[in-house]
Amino acid sequence: MEKGAPQEQQQVVRAGDRMAHMVIVYLVAVLLTVPLYIILYPFVPELVLPIGEGIRVEHFITFACVLIAFIVLVRRFQVVVYVALMTGLVAITLTSLMGRYGFGDLYRDYAELLNSLRDTAPTAPLAARKLAPFHDADKLKGLLQDPDGKVRRAAVRMATANFTNVKVAADEFTLVQSFSVFKEINSKWRYVSDVKGGEYFATPMESLELMAGDCDDHALLMAACIAAIGGEVRLVRTEGHVYPELLIGTEAQMERAGYLIRKELFAKEVGDAPLYHHTDADGRHWINLDYTRNYPGGELMNERIIGILGV
Repeated sequence: MEKGAPQEQQQVVRAGDRMAHMVIVYLVAVLLTVPLYIILYPFVPELVLPIGEGIRVEHFITFACVLIAFIVLVRRFQVVVYVALMTGLVAITLTSLMGRYGFGDLYRDYAELLNSLRDTAPTAPLAARKLAPFHDADKLKGLLQDPDGKVRRAAVRMATANFTNVKVAADEFTLVQSFSVFKEINSKWRYVSDVKGGEYFATPMESLELMAGDCDDHALLMAACIAAIGGEVRLVRTEGHVYPELLIGTEAQMERAGYLIRKELFAKEVGDAPLYHHTDADGRHWINLDYTRNYPGGELMNERIIGILGV
């Protein structure tokens, strides 16, 4: 029994080494997987399992595939990985002792990298340059007219109902007020379908009174109200759906809008969810204002655009 004890101890040590090795491999693979997953997942086709109302599994599958690929790579090149890890740990330890750059700084930089990827990575396909004619475009534009100013008055009230204490630059007032309009409408909106086999377009004034209707009624109301306070909006038609998008502008303006949404205006609502937007042929960014979420930039119901109507 005494002779077997050292052998048993060696087996325990070897098992511990294998466990530590596995932990390092998986940890490195996860750290590499997360940023790449954030970049890739918006482009993954939707995959829904026919269970109940449908369970989306494409994000889980994407993450698992990327993770497995990195695990294989890390194990294949483990010597290089271990040398890089040891070099990095020594460097961070030395700079931490010198009071220049520590492990806390490394964690914050990694978190900021993930946030920047989430905010700025294109979260929907670019709109095609050649689009089909927008169905009922003339009729919809006619409904957006506001001859008696009632929509304008309602829009002004909604624009000043929220975020009045948030400090922003002068050129951001319209953006923030547009988000206030969005908040007022989406917090009250209730979806009601059109009559079966028919298509009914409610005027913005009618929708203001009812705060209910289908997707095109919501899109018309949102577009009319935001346009009435100086925002630039467009209607986006996909297969079976219409939703409004607000013009944000340049890449820097999109980053600023993302910060305001996440940190100042809709912090509780958005959480860690990605912000969905499109980039047009001129490089301008448009953010989704659909009724399906209570924050700007909610997930798109259908990403394939077949028509765009400027308001």
